[in-house]
Amino acid sequence: MERRIFFEDARKNVMQFFSMEFPVLKIADIDMFMGMFYKLVNYEEEGQKIRPTILITSNINSVIRYVPNSKKIIFYEDKDTTNFKARIKALMCFCKSDWNIYINFGEDIIEYGIIKTLASIKEKSLVQLLGTRPIMDTLSKKGSLVLLNVLGGGVCRLTGAKGNNCSICFNLNSQSQYNWEIEIEEFVEACVTKIKTTKKKLDDIKNLITNIFHKALKDLHGTICVVVDKDFNDKAGFFQDGTWLKEPIEFGKLFVRSSTYDENVLRSYADVLTTMLDFDGITVIDNAGRIRAYNIFIESNQQNQKRVVGGARRRAAYSVLQNKNKKIIGVYFQSQDGDNFYREKGERNKKNKVKIVGGEVVNQGEEMLPLEIIAKLQVQKKKDEEKINKDTQEKAKQPELTKIPLLEVKDYEDKVSPTNKK
Repeated sequence: MERRIFFEDARKNVMQFFSMEFPVLKIADIDMFMGMFYKLVNYEEEGQKIRPTILITSNINSVIRYVPNSKKIIFYEDKDTTNFKARIKALMCFCKSDWNIYINFGEDIIEYGIIKTLASIKEKSLVQLLGTRPIMDTLSKKGSLVLLNVLGGGVCRLTGAKGNNCSICFNLNSQSQYNWEIEIEEFVEACVTKIKTTKKKLDDIKNLITNIFHKALKDLHGTICVVVDKDFNDKAGFFQDGTWLKEPIEFGKLFVRSSTYDENVLRSYADVLTTMLDFDGITVIDNAGRIRAYNIFIESNQQNQKRVVGGARRRAAYSVLQNKNKKIIGVYFQSQDGDNFYREKGERNKKNKVKIVGGEVVNQGEEMLPLEIIAKLQVQKKKDEEKINKDTQEKAKQPELTKIPLLEVKDYEDKVSPTNKK
């Protein structure tokens, strides 16, 4: 007999998420979003994948007010959700230009439109700003707000203004905990360690590179970017099969030495880097923020690669990590299934990760923490449990304090008050 499998746990978790973040939203409307999750994570237009971000809110005007430089364009106003799917489909094309869709559930009107921050590419985007707690804390007091963010690997993430998170994964992979933002942040930090400038301008450079790689995460099929030291010299010819720029592109110099900059120049050079990342092969950036090379192919170490599960891009990333050149710092890897990581050479033994829930290890493999750290975590968990049990038992043994009736307290006060003393 055929067995039908339903994802009731996912539905239950999504319902629970909305009950905390958007309690006034009807169950029928939540079902409507859930019915679109699969289409959203696999949406294509003319062969191009589109991974949208949708704001579901009860007060879109508070977003405009409290998120700097944000602007919205209203497209539709409906009295009900009859045309919901048609409205979303009509707005999806704008996501290719970095706009975000919003749906505002008012008291009588449902408003559909697009929203983004009209700011420089060296400043944080709308989604990045909504990822900061101060802004989200403010917005949570003004109404309900949920970000529905479609990422790679069949993953749809829900983030609420009140701090709740929920991810829906369609790839049936047991290991589906990705840290996209953290991996990109660590990579960007490695790219700027030898840039000497003011904190403000350094932040601008980091925002610029971060924006490029966030866009790459959503738009590109996959990529590898290697970080090398600014004094890197490829004497062994490891990266010789590719294109090395005669004059490296220095993002820092585009606006570091001046208080003014040309936004068109920044965006044009950002497009150049994005195009390089979209090429087959490896892109090379040094830790002074300079693009050095792209479209590089390397020979994989066949013996070591037998232990690596994955395609050619993943095997190439690990081959770079195994290279003995000390001027190679780390590798940023992104695959078509949404997985990404940034690792530095020698990092596998000192900075591995593991998912731990309630002190218990719930996934294994190359992402495991060293056993001694796991043991310490589990010992600490046991100590904490024993302390809680001990405190509970001692509390249970203590006799209840005798409560003195209010009337008796008053009589006692009257007896000892100075006016009654003779």
